[in-house]
Amino acid sequence: MVIILIIGIISLIFGILLLVSPNSIIKMERQANKIVMTDPFFMKNRVVLGIILLLAAAFMVFQYFKYA
Repeated sequence: MVIILIIGIISLIFGILLLVSPNSIIKMERQANKIVMTDPFFMKNRVVLGIILLLAAAFMVFQYFKYA
């Protein structure tokens, strides 16, 4: 339930920014693109990363059903 609260707060912040200062969201998006531009890395190592993501997802689902 805490995750829903966090998502709600983040959505509220971005909603306010969209209404009050839309240029700030564009600036954040441009900055994020500079920081997280890893497309060539992911395409080069897509098989290994895909397997890692599948294993991580399986682990999370297993943990959910184990403790739920």
